[in-house]
Amino acid sequence: MSAIDRILESCSSKQWITEPAIVHTIQSKKSFSPRDVTMIAQFSISRLDRFERARAVWEGPISVVIFLASNVDIFELQKYFERPGKLALYESITLTIVKPNFSLETHKRYPINHLRNIGIQAANTDYIYVIDADFVPSSKLYDFARTTIIRLLESAQYPTAYVVPCLAIKEEFNGKYPDTIKELQPLMKSGMAYITDPRAGHGPTFTSIFMNPPIFGSSPAYEVCYESQWEPYYIVRREAPHPYYDERFKNQGADKQSHALLMNAIGFKFMVLRDHFMYHMDHAKLVWTGDGLDKHFQKDFTYFKDYSPALRRIFGTNYRWPKGCSQPLVQSFKRDLQGIGTM
Repeated sequence: MSAIDRILESCSSKQWITEPAIVHTIQSKKSFSPRDVTMIAQFSISRLDRFERARAVWEGPISVVIFLASNVDIFELQKYFERPGKLALYESITLTIVKPNFSLETHKRYPINHLRNIGIQAANTDYIYVIDADFVPSSKLYDFARTTIIRLLESAQYPTAYVVPCLAIKEEFNGKYPDTIKELQPLMKSGMAYITDPRAGHGPTFTSIFMNPPIFGSSPAYEVCYESQWEPYYIVRREAPHPYYDERFKNQGADKQSHALLMNAIGFKFMVLRDHFMYHMDHAKLVWTGDGLDKHFQKDFTYFKDYSPALRRIFGTNYRWPKGCSQPLVQSFKRDLQGIGTM
């Protein structure tokens, strides 16, 4: 019986039902150097097939956390691993399976940041890259991260995060998914690829720079200043202050924004990669796990009511000011110039 088989058997046992949660971790059969970058993802079984795209392009270490959202998910997970080739996909992945207490109503609240933190704790490398299961990095990002970003982070004088620009591709797209900036540009121009939430969520990343060649220098990244409600994905030191996500955020909303806000308050510098990106595959037909999209659901912990006031008390009234940015006063001009003013 394999390690996964033993875990699946224990997770299907009713004797565990009274426990708050069961966490099983299977270490990767392949060993990696600590001086490497682990891609970290968390998801429910509905994203298993979609995550395979990200798995295919990341040749380095991966830490995956799978959340069993219902008491029948363990059987669906078993069916997945019984399919030809699926078990082999996870031989080089550190896999963690989390089973909540299904007798409690709170098990419906997807513990997204808690799962991210489990994935970070299970990682065995000094650098991490936390993504979501619906995203796919460009195929050369891993090599660039391992050979260049690690070196840049090691030599950085200030806490630094290297942001991977994020775009979305419409669900009706049926062509070859872009893997280079050159392939991405026509999709952006046609509207088939686009920036989600360009005013706040991903707008501060200045993804529009992809539409224009770099004018000033040929550095691998350009600096941006933090803006409120920004939710970038980035590569950072695993032991950087602060790599973990606030677990009071559950379901959907502010889970990543809160992390970026804290990093800014600490004084992180944000550098955006010029030649590498990640894309989100639209999925109107997929249902969000739990009740995060239920408009009648009252959140236990919110970004503006609970989290922001707490950071204000700790860091002072300027906690949202871009503390790590070299030129915060010229930040407001950058978006209109489509990256021309970036460093």
